Amino acid sequence: MGLWSVIRSLLGLDTPPAPRAGMPTRATAAAPTSTAKPARRQPAAYGTRAHTARNHAAPSRAAAPSKASALRSKPTPAPLLPQHDIDAARTIIGPIEKHDLSDEQISAIAGAGHNTLVLAGAGTGKTTVIAGYVAWLLATGKARPDDILVLSFTRKSADDMSARIRQATGSTVHASTFHSLGLEICTASRLGKPVVLTDAEAERNIFQPAFGRMLREPERYPALLALLPDYLRSRIREAAQQSRQQAQQARHSQYTRAQETADTKPFIDKLSTTAKTVITHMRAQNLDIEALRRLNEQRGGKHTGRNRMLLDLLDPVYRAYMSYLRDHRCIDFAGMITGATDAIRSGDYRHDYKYVLIDEYQDMSLPRYRLVRALREQRDFSLFCVGDDWQSIYRFAGSDIRLILDFANVWGDWGPTTLRELTVTRRFGPSLIDASGEFIMRDTSLYHKQLRSTATATDHSLKVLGGHGTQAVYDALVKQLRALRGKAPSVLLLGRYNSDIMPIKRADSAHGLFRFNDDSTIVFREKPGMTIEFMTVHKSKGLQRDYVFLLCCTGGMKGFPSTIPPEPLIGLLLPEAERMPDAEERRLFYVAMTRCRKKVFFMVDTDRPSRFIYELHKSRPNIFRGVPLPEQCPACGEALVTRMANGDPDRTFTACTGYPQCRFTRDGAGKRSR
Repeated sequence: MGLWSVIRSLLGLDTPPAPRAGMPTRATAAAPTSTAKPARRQPAAYGTRAHTARNHAAPSRAAAPSKASALRSKPTPAPLLPQHDIDAARTIIGPIEKHDLSDEQISAIAGAGHNTLVLAGAGTGKTTVIAGYVAWLLATGKARPDDILVLSFTRKSADDMSARIRQATGSTVHASTFHSLGLEICTASRLGKPVVLTDAEAERNIFQPAFGRMLREPERYPALLALLPDYLRSRIREAAQQSRQQAQQARHSQYTRAQETADTKPFIDKLSTTAKTVITHMRAQNLDIEALRRLNEQRGGKHTGRNRMLLDLLDPVYRAYMSYLRDHRCIDFAGMITGATDAIRSGDYRHDYKYVLIDEYQDMSLPRYRLVRALREQRDFSLFCVGDDWQSIYRFAGSDIRLILDFANVWGDWGPTTLRELTVTRRFGPSLIDASGEFIMRDTSLYHKQLRSTATATDHSLKVLGGHGTQAVYDALVKQLRALRGKAPSVLLLGRYNSDIMPIKRADSAHGLFRFNDDSTIVFREKPGMTIEFMTVHKSKGLQRDYVFLLCCTGGMKGFPSTIPPEPLIGLLLPEAERMPDAEERRLFYVAMTRCRKKVFFMVDTDRPSRFIYELHKSRPNIFRGVPLPEQCPACGEALVTRMANGDPDRTFTACTGYPQCRFTRDGAGKRSR
């Protein structure tokens, strides 16, 4: 089943395609042509069954499109407009942020269609294009400020977009996050503004009490025992070898004793985090606990039994959560999206927008798509989306890359798609463009783009540093920081996880060259004027600094690519994973590579390099001078290491550092086994 079929199934779209602008829709046929909102009904409590009418059926899931089908479904990028049209449009728009727009940017703006997707590579000025498009619409009289809605994913980016549009045009348009728009719609369509349930309030008033009650209920202990890590479960069961009559009490007392130790606290914290994540995705998909049980029975596979136990534990927590929403008339963030979608479809809210612009479209999720689609089905508008499929990295939060890869079909009910590209980057030079582009385009399901740089001089934007062990990596970092030129260069240390800074902290404990502040800024005592920050790659998206040091270039479960599997129950609620191995991790690595203006340094512990580092070595061996890599495992791509058999130095063999996931070995004679 294709993505569009899945979306129609999820939305219950049994009606004919929506007509184009100027033709009456089902919504307008049943209502006056005036845009005034109808009389408001007394609302049901937020988060109750009335707001989850689609809960009775579990959502359909579809495999990611095959490479061939994905490539066939993509439209061809439109060529630049004729030069005289570009010059005329540039005169009308004028400078944006004191700079004239490029020919590519002008073509994307003046050549936009009814459905427009602008593929904007890293550093190509996507926000400038959105501001320029608004300026074009206002200057040509195609729209008034009230006709335009600009949507973004974070409050910071929405505020920044609003300020830049105001600076460019002198006008204020509605720039909003999806959640803020949803809250506005829910407020306008019902009596008064609902109380927003914050994460802190949910933790304090719902999750902590619910888990406290659950941990005091003996009937919950068998499920808790089954979900414990193996080392804790075996410890508890060793103490529970008693008679059948005493077994339940033994589990109860021993579990309670273990639960009070520091060993189990991380597990309980993780279970609580899992519960919150599952409930968040359930709410986003408008599923109740019974619908999730049905989904598990249909698609849980080998994890069905484990998921059942986890669902049994989550059941009272979920019910407590929903009761709190109902009793306190609260709305959570997921409810802002689903509640707004329901209000639009029911006719409780009507809109007047003629143009909707979406920034960072590659981060689009199905719930947000349903919201925009509901607006468009009610009253059509021109859609202008800017995004980069190469930087789609938020599947764990519900983002579905298929919504950008299959854009033409997803929005096909409103006519053909105009595809434009922004390929000229001002952020980094040709060498990084070539290396990062070659790396990301190994995934052939993505749009093929060829970025270009405004810089023409030969550059050396990539370098591998490191050596044998953590201390060698630390020493290489210090040496390179000392060598950086410039009065006060900006430096970004990137990790795949927050914990990736810990090896540097431990190594520095004996030297004291750094001061690690609580706000993730770092002071290099030898160069106190240097700006240094540490953050995860996810958090760095959209940022740029002079120099970037990628700290997490190791293999293993918590390496880069990370191979930690998601909680199976959460996996049921996420968009279907892509068929190419490590596809999203590859895009995340690309994001890390492209945060620098001058140079990116890959910090490699040669005891266990990342598979991505081996890949770079094959295409760019010159950046590895002085950093030799160990042999790569032919079975899984991790590093190989020499080990002693039973501690005997005369009996050595070669093994994979990916053990036990990979059991490749080779004896001293070169004989392989797996």
